[in-house]
Amino acid sequence: MTKKRTDEEILQELEEKIEKMKVKKQQVEARKKEKERKERTRRLIQVGAIFEKYFEIQSEEEAEKIAKALQSYVGKNKDKILHHDVVVTQKNNGSKEVASTKE
Repeated sequence: MTKKRTDEEILQELEEKIEKMKVKKQQVEARKKEKERKERTRRLIQVGAIFEKYFEIQSEEEAEKIAKALQSYVGKNKDKILHHDVVVTQKNNGSKEVASTKE
């Protein structure tokens, strides 16, 4: 014989399931935020390393000054810069490399 559940028992079970689902949702959201935070941190480190490498930056102050100086130029020409083909060719002696752009 199966015992019929009362409406109160059914409601109680549903409330428990809702609470479990809320907890699970919070856990998934927390994992997502953590992943996004780690991706952002990694991206910031990579961009900073590139900036430091090509501009030989020694301090945050230097980086800030250079970034401000380049801001308006890059802002106006970002698409052109990103979509410009850069070709590296070698001179006859093979030791010097020259970067030129295709236009």
